[in-house]
Amino acid sequence: MTRSEDDGHTWSPPRNITGTTKKAHWTWYATGPGAGIQLRSGRLVIPCDHIEAVNKKYYSHVIISDDGGSNWYLGGSTPNDQVNECEVAELPNGTLLLNMRNYDREQRTRAYSYSEDGGHTWSNISRHPELIEPICQASMRRISVKNNNYLLFSNPANRDSRVDMTVRLSSDNGQTWPHTRELHNGPAAYSCLYTTENGHGYCLYECGKNSPYEFIRLAYFDLDWIKT
Repeated sequence: MTRSEDDGHTWSPPRNITGTTKKAHWTWYATGPGAGIQLRSGRLVIPCDHIEAVNKKYYSHVIISDDGGSNWYLGGSTPNDQVNECEVAELPNGTLLLNMRNYDREQRTRAYSYSEDGGHTWSNISRHPELIEPICQASMRRISVKNNNYLLFSNPANRDSRVDMTVRLSSDNGQTWPHTRELHNGPAAYSCLYTTENGHGYCLYECGKNSPYEFIRLAYFDLDWIKT
């Protein structure tokens, strides 16, 4: 772990936090590409994933800090496997939603899990029928505009191939996603969303004409554009 106190101009020497954030029997371990969030309580939560050596299966988990990032410890893991790269959002009632890449080839849709205790434990995984995916990373952010709460989501919206980068908007905490706009028609893969307090969104994503990995593009939009 390293930190900056001058907006990224300089960084502290890296500090190894493996001892408090990783179990000994885990092999593969990733702290991204999902982005961490700060809860209203001040807690920092970073979505992660790992492989367990015993069964070689994929799981999602989080790491947590309650002192501004000085110390980190391991939160909960999903009780079910076949998931990894994930995003986390705090819903208005304080529940955490984990939105995960799904490796179940029979159900090409995003996986959900919920935490009612700040990330210490997670519910059994469910799968959302609207959020189709070709087994790929996706991005999700919560945004509040004029006392209205939304979830913003981006991914290649296709069950079979990494194509058609799409953004979706939910106003009911991710239960439904009625508003959809396509950013790129053609090959596309990973993405990262950023939102502003005035309702604008940015999506940085991989795309191309013949391959998803030819370009990295940045799209700028507002929520009204997605709704129309």
